[in-house]
Amino acid sequence: MKKLIFLTLIFVFVMSSIGMCAVPDPNAGMGDIQFGYNYYNLKKTTSGIDQGNTGFNEIYGSVGIGFGYGVYINHLQADETSYTDFGLNTTPLLPNISLMVGQRQMKSDNADSANKLFCGASIKQDLAAGVAAYATYQKGTHFKDEVIGFTYDMENTRMNLSWKNYDDNNGTTFKGIGGGVNFQF
Repeated sequence: MKKLIFLTLIFVFVMSSIGMCAVPDPNAGMGDIQFGYNYYNLKKTTSGIDQGNTGFNEIYGSVGIGFGYGVYINHLQADETSYTDFGLNTTPLLPNISLMVGQRQMKSDNADSANKLFCGASIKQDLAAGVAAYATYQKGTHFKDEVIGFTYDMENTRMNLSWKNYDDNNGTTFKGIGGGVNFQF
């Protein structure tokens, strides 16, 4: 019953465009639910000119739907840039590698952009007791999004520290570090 309630909440979040899923877990099983929050302090550069630092807030989540598949949603918001991803991920070959496909709804500098398909990959490798390294790469027609970092797992909670490089659809680049927390059910 608890999983049904959480699945319903995730569906409501998806339909209301509240986003989720920055540290995807390729090992998520059927009905596994994850959600969390990341904050990034990123240096903004436009046409090679430093624009100062910008705070990025990211809310994310995913649900395992079985047979190695999961659905996810991710929303990132900054002062003048935001995007929402809706996607599907799968672990077809190795349990620590996830392939992704989805749609990114972008809004940059107060100008809507067409919804664009993207693809990507995520890898997570356990290093030592509760510590893992991960990397995520997503590429669409008008953006490139890369994240590398480390996670520390506790019971049903995962803390992360990461570096993000995001090239926007208007020629702006954001680079910097961030961190967050992910809850698993």
